Amino acid sequence: MSGILSVFTNLQTLVLFIATFTLIVAVHEFGHFAAARLLGMKVLEFAFGFPPRLAGIRRGETEYTINWIPFGGFVRILGQDDFTIHQQGTGDPRSFTSKPWWAQAIVLAAGVFMNFVLAILILTVAFATGTTAPTGDVRVFDVRPGSPAAAAGLQVGDIVVDVDGTPIHTARAMVNITAKAADKQQEISIDVTRNGQRVPPIKATPRADPPAGEGPLGVQLEEVQAAVAVPPAQAFGSAVSLTGDVVGQIVALPGQLIAQRASPGGNAPVVGGPIEIFRVTGQVAQFGIPTFLKLVGVLSVNLGVINIIPFPGLDGGRLFFVLLGALLRRRLSPQVEAAIHAVGFVLLLGLLVIVSISDIRRAIGG
Repeated sequence: MSGILSVFTNLQTLVLFIATFTLIVAVHEFGHFAAARLLGMKVLEFAFGFPPRLAGIRRGETEYTINWIPFGGFVRILGQDDFTIHQQGTGDPRSFTSKPWWAQAIVLAAGVFMNFVLAILILTVAFATGTTAPTGDVRVFDVRPGSPAAAAGLQVGDIVVDVDGTPIHTARAMVNITAKAADKQQEISIDVTRNGQRVPPIKATPRADPPAGEGPLGVQLEEVQAAVAVPPAQAFGSAVSLTGDVVGQIVALPGQLIAQRASPGGNAPVVGGPIEIFRVTGQVAQFGIPTFLKLVGVLSVNLGVINIIPFPGLDGGRLFFVLLGALLRRRLSPQVEAAIHAVGFVLLLGLLVIVSISDIRRAIGG
């Protein structure tokens, strides 16, 4: 338990966590705010955090407020999420519900859009300023005694340049080549640099039936990591690519969890909540600003994807009702929609509690 308590006593981590979460949510809510204003809707409030209210200031028709609970925020648009019998703004041309379905859909999706914009912008800066990434060098991390690698003269710290003339930039590339050579009992030629100098080619024959945990050559490899800065255009491409990778991982997560349920012996993907994010924030911050920015970008993508899921209580759930109303050419009962969103919100809170308990158990080694 002392481990998790020490995390929460780290003031720097707490400040970074709140600042990160506030930035991501504020940009999300700004998407709703800007889209609503551009489409002629009346925005009643732009809030940071959740009530009770700490302070507020009115500019024009909008009140900008800061609330005591610092996690999250919201934008209150005339007529939106008003599920009373006599709804506020009924008949007002600037209310949310008076606008066509496509305008409502744009406002609901704008928050997610801004999360992706923020993610790509921050990730581009991270890659351009030098985030930790593979350099393309593969280093020998361990050589097992009595193995073909040891007999051939491979040493810990050697950088593998190529194998049989094929350049090696990932550990997987060398593993594939040695596995094929082991099947054929074929000798391979390994070019390495040692202490920055090229050495004569090293000849070895990978084993077809190696001891458990050693592999055909008997070496362990690692991909050298370093702070790598790239040109802005390449950084932007890397940011878009990573964003796509994160989306793909989130989409694949339910299937992975189901597969893990069916096969308990496998490795379950880690699903973290606020406590896990808090812990990771403190760890990542130690690796410098570019790496921390990378975390912020990934979290922004996560928030965007989760929010667009068509689940009651989320932006995606509200968007679903707007699209359904457009398809049916009439709005469903506001009271029925309110009840469905309320149930969804309770389920989300329950899921948050479960994930948080899992975070605590993981933090204390349970």
